[in-house]
Amino acid sequence: MKKLLIPKALKTEFTTVEDIWAGSGETRRVDALLLSWIKYEKQLRRLFSFFIFQHPDITEASLDEVISAFARHKGLYPETFISAIEELGIPSIPTILGERYQTMWPEISRIKKYRNKLIHGQLTGETIKSPTLEQDVIYIIDWVAAVAQAAEKAFGYDGLQRNTYRAAKNIIHIHVQDYPFSNLSELKVWIHKLK
Repeated sequence: MKKLLIPKALKTEFTTVEDIWAGSGETRRVDALLLSWIKYEKQLRRLFSFFIFQHPDITEASLDEVISAFARHKGLYPETFISAIEELGIPSIPTILGERYQTMWPEISRIKKYRNKLIHGQLTGETIKSPTLEQDVIYIIDWVAAVAQAAEKAFGYDGLQRNTYRAAKNIIHIHVQDYPFSNLSELKVWIHKLK
């Protein structure tokens, strides 16, 4: 098996992936891939939430209602979060990643095609060899690390830290200058229009 190198900034988030990778389970490559994919999705959700939580009308009292609005939307996927961040008028994920986005995104898109089958326990119809699975775990980790580094530099938040609400409220500079909603009711409507 290839050696798995987890950047220091990702150590906490990817400890379980490291444990699976180092184990002896027959499905450890698939398991590591799927768990890494979950972490990729979670990072983008946290970044999106970070910007939404900065809105002055979102308070601890309304936080459960906002989270509930997120939970009710069945179409909040990584691509949705990427386009929604861009819609907020701040530097987009492709922008903050720069040239790296052009090389990394095609790999993420390719992995997604067979990940969707695997996560639902379906056959992929492809002969995916162990070295491919290993390399794809590394691609996902590289993506998360690149986004974390770029987002930390651009926004002061890497999408990995826990308690996104506190991080959003402790930020000195609010990144979104013109929200596409002005209150909680409008936020709920806007969230349900995201694709």
